[in-house]
Amino acid sequence: MKTPPFFLMTIFVSCMVRKSLCLTVCSKLVALEWHLDQILVQMNLTLMENTCGTTEDCWGSHGGDDLRAPFNFPQICPLQLQHGDKLVLVTDETLTSYGVSLLNVSKDDFESCSADRLARDQFVFPWRINTREEVESKWLKPGHHYFIALHDKNTQLCKHGLRLNVLVKTQLCQASPLVPLCSGRGICQTDNWEPTYSCRCHHRYSGRFCEKFDPCLDSPCKNKGVCLSSGSAESNHRTYKCLCPPHFTGTTCTEFIGKENCDRLCTNGTCVQVSSGSFTCICGAEFSDPPCERKTTCDPNPCRNGGICEETPAGPV
Repeated sequence: MKTPPFFLMTIFVSCMVRKSLCLTVCSKLVALEWHLDQILVQMNLTLMENTCGTTEDCWGSHGGDDLRAPFNFPQICPLQLQHGDKLVLVTDETLTSYGVSLLNVSKDDFESCSADRLARDQFVFPWRINTREEVESKWLKPGHHYFIALHDKNTQLCKHGLRLNVLVKTQLCQASPLVPLCSGRGICQTDNWEPTYSCRCHHRYSGRFCEKFDPCLDSPCKNKGVCLSSGSAESNHRTYKCLCPPHFTGTTCTEFIGKENCDRLCTNGTCVQVSSGSFTCICGAEFSDPPCERKTTCDPNPCRNGGICEETPAGPV
């Protein structure tokens, strides 16, 4: 095997003796939204930057544990790609002149930097990386992919951190390619190290593709009535039904059964007959909806997205 250039040997010694020179804390990804256009991602293959040395530095305090990510260190900051994006690998001048090949390996071989079962079809490129190379799509199918760097079948580069863990994600946000992502009623999104993109639905919508409309999320049934939703996403069939408690009736349980019940419960309002057997309570401005209790700072509810307002001496929370 050729003797490494003096500069490359200096890098190795620097990294082993003073690890802070070579190790970094990887950027923690925030939730990402699926993009419709293909993008090109560039990853620098170098021992002088972009290399992490602990679980927390590489994945964050919990990300690696959740996905049982390879824990042997050091390694290049793990990469997440959207399926269909392009990946370009760039080597620095030192590694280019030294001669680096890239090998697709199993998770176990990635952890151990092993190339004992070396096969020709494992090489990502049939040649040594020449400054800048685009990775073919066959190496970037959905799932985890593990790559290690070699020099003349020697794995020392890998053990010093020149290995890359790539997670390629697909989206599960469409029932069909002909419909919008999340039915146009949500965001197709992924969190750090989740295996796929999935729908985060807008308010009132639910289901895998946000295809279900749920009017019950707005609590339309009054007086402790129980709301039952049809679950339909059709604009003309977004229906719900209220199961009203005793003494109440009507679409949203706001009407009283019989004048006697209305007079008894509508203490701060006026009973008005709306049908042969039901009455409604007309409240004054200083009172809330029937049964006309005095308004509070939680009426109307200032909380959004289904939040519950509670009264405190300092005000609503």
